[in-house]
Amino acid sequence: MASGNQSTLLNTLTFSELTDLVRREWIYTKEHIAREAKQLFISDMVGAGQGSSKRYKEVDTETYADFKAEGANHTKSKVGIGYEVDMNARTFSKEIEITLEMRNDNRYQEVGSYITSLAEFCENRLDLDLTHRISFATATSYTDKNGEVVPTTVGDGLALASASHTLAFSPTTYSNRVSGDPTFSQGSYEAALLLGATQIYSNFGEKRNMNFNVVFSGDDPSTVREIRQLLESIGDIDGQHAGIVNVYNESARHIMLPNLATTAAGAYDSTKRRWWGVAAVGQGMNGWQAYYGTWISPKFHTPQQGSNAEDIHNLSWFYVTYTRYGIAIPSPKGFILSAPTS
Repeated sequence: MASGNQSTLLNTLTFSELTDLVRREWIYTKEHIAREAKQLFISDMVGAGQGSSKRYKEVDTETYADFKAEGANHTKSKVGIGYEVDMNARTFSKEIEITLEMRNDNRYQEVGSYITSLAEFCENRLDLDLTHRISFATATSYTDKNGEVVPTTVGDGLALASASHTLAFSPTTYSNRVSGDPTFSQGSYEAALLLGATQIYSNFGEKRNMNFNVVFSGDDPSTVREIRQLLESIGDIDGQHAGIVNVYNESARHIMLPNLATTAAGAYDSTKRRWWGVAAVGQGMNGWQAYYGTWISPKFHTPQQGSNAEDIHNLSWFYVTYTRYGIAIPSPKGFILSAPTS
């Protein structure tokens, strides 16, 4: 029979199981999530005293030298300031209150310590928010788990994954979404790499190159198997003979995002379970420009008698964790997504 008790206040009335005469064996039900999304982003330590926002602007030049006739002047190189996006700081926190009576009467100190430990909440929320930039890459915004509207557009005003991205100084458009949104296979992987080979441009419309060194996905078992089979097999997975070489062996690393197939509230979303993509990560200005900025690193305050975390009116103690960060993706270049819905 389930008691179903839940509260933000840890007291002897709501959680009588911790103070009554019955001895119990406690089972810890909280499961830690694997936080992997940071690997896809560039960390930017902003710090205090820097305002509540930071602007990221593209700067671009032409690529090639021009022919110079004898006695003629040199051709001037074009330089342009392209698209821009703003990173806005947001504060996230969590608090739990424990009464004097609960601290005094609790027979299970290890359970009390477990409940009041909030150390992972902020890092978990950052991972959720970073992952949701991919989970909602086909939209221009989403409403997060707290009801706040989060814009997800990149510098050209379009969704992160779009078939019609624009350039600042050229009429050329380009796509970073695999046509037809296929599930992962060797053929669809090559289709994504083909986009990477043909659809990366400077803002002047000149072809550029990026090294797509990461394959990302959710934790759907069949998708994970297909990706690992391709990236780790010695032989060609579509080959008819064992001696055929797999040219994609160790050509990229796989990053699995447990929160990819989730709703804005963090619940499972089956329509996104087979999403996957490729990215050019960890290559500085030559890779995907996706940033998370930290204004305040995660902090955890534990109270003690007579401290500011004690309410003098009732002697309750407050445990608090908080952080302050922002996310910004100026350009979709270096990111390619396939978003199958089944």
